[in-house]
Amino acid sequence: MADKKNVASGKPSRKKEARAVPAIKKFFRDLKGELKKVVWPNRQTIVRNTIATLVMCAVIGLFVSLFDLGLSAFIKLLLSL
Repeated sequence: MADKKNVASGKPSRKKEARAVPAIKKFFRDLKGELKKVVWPNRQTIVRNTIATLVMCAVIGLFVSLFDLGLSAFIKLLLSL
């Protein structure tokens, strides 16, 4: 009956709170173990990937700008007829 009161009031029961603490500890312990398995990139890889990203952003930006310019000119031509 007490659980129903806690559920109705929106508060978690004591049993759920007691189970949550070990679960949270286990989560962070597992997280630490998984982060140890990660192969972090070195500086050269990060610089190379950053340059590639910036170049691709510039190329795509140029393509979109030229497409927009061409489409605008085409629409102006159609509207002037």
